[in-house]
Amino acid sequence: MKRLVYIFIGLITSTFVYASVSHTLDDTFFEKEFQQIIRFEMLHFNDENSLDEKSIETLDAAIVKIKELQKSSKIKVTLVGHAYKAADYYPQKMQNNLGYVNESSKNDDNRSENYVKAIEKKLIDKGIDRSSLYIYDKEGQLPAFTDEIPESGSLSNRVMLSIYVLKPEDIDSDRDGVFDRYDRCPGTPRGSKVDKNGCPIDSDHDGVLDYKDKCPDTPPKGVLVDSHGCPLDSDHDGVVDYKDKCENTPEGIRVDPFGCPLKQTLKLHFKSNSAKILKNSYGEIQKFAEFLKKNPGYKVKITGHTDSIGKAVVNMQLSLQRAKSVKKALVAEGIDASRIVTAGRGELDPIESNRTAEGRKANRRIEIKLFH
Repeated sequence: MKRLVYIFIGLITSTFVYASVSHTLDDTFFEKEFQQIIRFEMLHFNDENSLDEKSIETLDAAIVKIKELQKSSKIKVTLVGHAYKAADYYPQKMQNNLGYVNESSKNDDNRSENYVKAIEKKLIDKGIDRSSLYIYDKEGQLPAFTDEIPESGSLSNRVMLSIYVLKPEDIDSDRDGVFDRYDRCPGTPRGSKVDKNGCPIDSDHDGVLDYKDKCPDTPPKGVLVDSHGCPLDSDHDGVVDYKDKCENTPEGIRVDPFGCPLKQTLKLHFKSNSAKILKNSYGEIQKFAEFLKKNPGYKVKITGHTDSIGKAVVNMQLSLQRAKSVKKALVAEGIDASRIVTAGRGELDPIESNRTAEGRKANRRIEIKLFH
């Protein structure tokens, strides 16, 4: 009884490695690590050297699969051609199976190479990358069937097409510590902190990624920040909004750590032992009046101070009278009197020593403090 002789994949693979090589397939091919190997049914050629109908369908399916894989993976496509070569005696059959070529083989028209080239051309014509094709023709070294059946010759005329999908290389293109195949945010700037998906992190949760954040660890959560991740300072007083207890401080006003205006000194001169403001001080009065007009939301407390020369009671009265003189001058400049509060502190709050002329001069002063 006639029997079909099936060729096992292991025999085919070992033959790839040890047999002679045509074109681009060489002994190093199988040194690569493959993620997947896809083998298709044999592509059979008939007596007219054309693919049969079933083989055409198989080839079309292979082309679709190759194009699909080329979009996302690095692949190699092998085309291994076979052609029938008759052997009259068993010793010659053994020679063929062991890969030797007898004299009659040398005179053959090398149909297996033609079969391979025909498939190669079809693949290239369909847009398959030529560089991914690895070609090998085995001539008559590995027949698919015995010589004992009439159809043996035509059944051995075939091309085996296989797809080898290479394992992705562990490449980290943006050097963020996450391999490209896992990286959901490719192109991360060098040195950026990233999460397990390769995406830049926002450690302080202020909406600005760390690599752009010039103010890391912005506390507390929910604080409004600018494009650089820094807390806003809307009134530009040097105190960020979330710490500022006195919003909308006028520009140029010195403030405390909470953003509230500090006491400031008006550089005014008075007649000795008198509450009368000297003419050379009116420029300062007018300047401050203009400020109050531009900032109508503020009120002002005016406090008079003296040095320690003379009686304390007299100094207390004098300091209050001088504060009232300043108020009167501001009202004359158009400031509503209801916005001005006056007080006298006499010699109680010196800022310098009263033992020196310079110190006493500094202590004789008018202080102003803004408030809402």
